Amino acid sequence: MENTVQSLISLQTAWEHISRATRPGPVERVSVAEAHGRVLAEPVLASGDYPAFDKAMMDGYAVRAASVASAPCTLAVVGEALAGYASDVRVGDGEAMRINTGAPLPPGADAVVPVEATSPAANGCVQVGRAVKAGKCISRRGSIRKASQKILAAPIRIRSAQLAALSTAGVTSIGAYRQPRVAIVVTGDELIPLGGSAKPGQIVDSNGPMLAALARECGATVVRSAVARDTEADLREKLADALAGAEGGLAVAVGGMSMGTRDLVPGVAEGLGVRWAFHGINLRPGKPTAYGIGPAGQHVLGLPGNPVSCAVCFLLFGRMVIEGLNGFGRSSPPMIRVRLSDAIEASGDSRPAFLPAMIGLQDGEPTARLAAWHGSSDPFGPGAANGYVHQPHGDLAINSGDWASAVPMPGLLDDWTA
Repeated sequence: MENTVQSLISLQTAWEHISRATRPGPVERVSVAEAHGRVLAEPVLASGDYPAFDKAMMDGYAVRAASVASAPCTLAVVGEALAGYASDVRVGDGEAMRINTGAPLPPGADAVVPVEATSPAANGCVQVGRAVKAGKCISRRGSIRKASQKILAAPIRIRSAQLAALSTAGVTSIGAYRQPRVAIVVTGDELIPLGGSAKPGQIVDSNGPMLAALARECGATVVRSAVARDTEADLREKLADALAGAEGGLAVAVGGMSMGTRDLVPGVAEGLGVRWAFHGINLRPGKPTAYGIGPAGQHVLGLPGNPVSCAVCFLLFGRMVIEGLNGFGRSSPPMIRVRLSDAIEASGDSRPAFLPAMIGLQDGEPTARLAAWHGSSDPFGPGAANGYVHQPHGDLAINSGDWASAVPMPGLLDDWTA
């Protein structure tokens, strides 16, 4: 089946196609115990005040502020307030109650004197060395959140801090976007699985495991991962299975996207009902990348077979699909600004390029150091990288020390923005 790469479109146009076509997926209830990594789809409101009672913020003595206004002074100790227990003993004028951090403030008291400002006195009393104002060292009921106030806004990925907030509020389940389903088909007679015995001309499949891991890191669940031979019959069977598994999600085909005699994916996919929005991007690496919609509304991504091209284009396009289905509508993939530790040389190719790099912090400033690599067929250079630096014009050099944009790997420096 003959195939040709169509007119090349720009990166921005490709992103616009994907952004317009991607909508948040369905919402389902998820227990908080299983919510880690999921994306919140609905705001979470406080069911009650937090704190639920006036509580001590420091170890010390609960007092009436009026009783210590003329400190130093001596107060009679009338008991002890412990975290987890509400005292029914009232603190009166000239009295104090020993109190621990987190304990409910006893009735009658309106301040806490830190233990460092006190010393033991005779006859069960305490010497208070300085005056405190009402409210000192106390967290008032509802001072952090009032009942029905928002605890978490959507969308947000549930990580450790969000789990702490949900658990503190007593939330047992949340509305989360269903994790996008991703199915992967890697094509090529030359591919063998890890652990297989390679014959002359064969290579171990690295794209399948890499894409499955990337999809999970982006917030998807991988439902299929298969290798298809370079025949129309086997490719049709594997692609049909991937499209069925990825209903409502993303089907990814790797390899077979260019102009060789065995580049069968575009035509076979069309025969299965895929309608390509574009095929061919003004990009290095990744020129033959394609994107379309399947017969049941699946997103379909056709990626080049070279490992660096495959990784870069999934980060540029596949990640946008997954994040869009997870409620993070974006007009372009996440990028950060970095200062270059190395110069980027001009090439003889004017296309925008993405180069593997190690992104980090130096003196509090985001930096990127280029990885040593040997082109888009080299899987080892990017193995020492955690992102890709954007060279907007491949035929224009960028000096060391200049600022550039970079695409980080999922999870890296989540709070940074371009």
